Amino acid sequence: MFLGYVHNFRALAIAFIVFGHCIDAFAWEGNATAERMLKIFISNGSTLFVFIAGYLFQHLLIKYNSKKYFETKFKNVIVPYLLISIPAIVVFIAFLDREVVGVGFYDNPVWVQIMLFYLTGQHLAPLWFIPMITLFYLIAPLLVRADSNGKIYYFLPLFIVISCFVERGLPFQSFVHFFSVYLLGMACSKYKDTLNTIFSDHKFIIFSGVLIVTFAGWEYYLDNGTMTWLNYLQKTVMSLFFLGLLYKFNDQLKSKFLNYAAEVSFGVFFLHSYFISGIKLLYKTIFYELPTASVFSYFLFSIAIFMSCLLLIFLIKKITEKYSKFIIGC
Repeated sequence: MFLGYVHNFRALAIAFIVFGHCIDAFAWEGNATAERMLKIFISNGSTLFVFIAGYLFQHLLIKYNSKKYFETKFKNVIVPYLLISIPAIVVFIAFLDREVVGVGFYDNPVWVQIMLFYLTGQHLAPLWFIPMITLFYLIAPLLVRADSNGKIYYFLPLFIVISCFVERGLPFQSFVHFFSVYLLGMACSKYKDTLNTIFSDHKFIIFSGVLIVTFAGWEYYLDNGTMTWLNYLQKTVMSLFFLGLLYKFNDQLKSKFLNYAAEVSFGVFFLHSYFISGIKLLYKTIFYELPTASVFSYFLFSIAIFMSCLLLIFLIKKITEKYSKFIIGC
């Protein structure tokens, strides 16, 4: 059941997410071009993560059991989400106002604020993902039936078009936006015997690489920010590009570091924003502004955050042993 190339893809996807969030830890005045290019190529790594989730969901259908599936997702995703959210929710209710919440949010009673934070994931940058992915968990029985029938995959082009028009937002809107790439992941898994051969062919790798650069260049010249339909298409193609590339070089990519990073990717997902937000807050408290960015300092900082997460996860797993899954999801 183990797919080494998808396992390595998990490590790569979580690196995209961490590095994408690190962009906003710097002030990019005077270096706006570098910031824009980084955001175009690196931000929105969640698309890769969702693609992998759909791929693994379909791959594991051979041993799917509804009760066990929901119990596992509750213990390994929902419980860690509830626990890891506590410090951020306490901070943004008792000490600081969260800027991204809607007008009138803090007019609600405290218990309503807590509930809204949990339902939307707005209390910490990456945590919107959990309420959204939970919707995929809830419709798992429907996806199982749809996969066995197979006809849903004929509608993939339509779902991709819908994703281009429906941007990310609150959980249900994000669910609609990401549905096509989740379904694409499922399709790539269902027909992996045929598609892996196509995706790993050097002609497809070159073609998809050129397409990624084309979408990126097109987005760069449209001065309307990232997270557009072009960026979504770019990351969707990137999912196929990396799937083919990692499958092609699967035997050459046997690394203890990659293996560990993939194993604890969900833990990195839960923890990295605490590191980034804490350092930003400390720096601004001392110097009253974010540090001036350079590409070198950005990559150095991103690597440091990633490695710090891996180290903290190692310590947590050593201390809590089998209970770490309830705390950090791995």
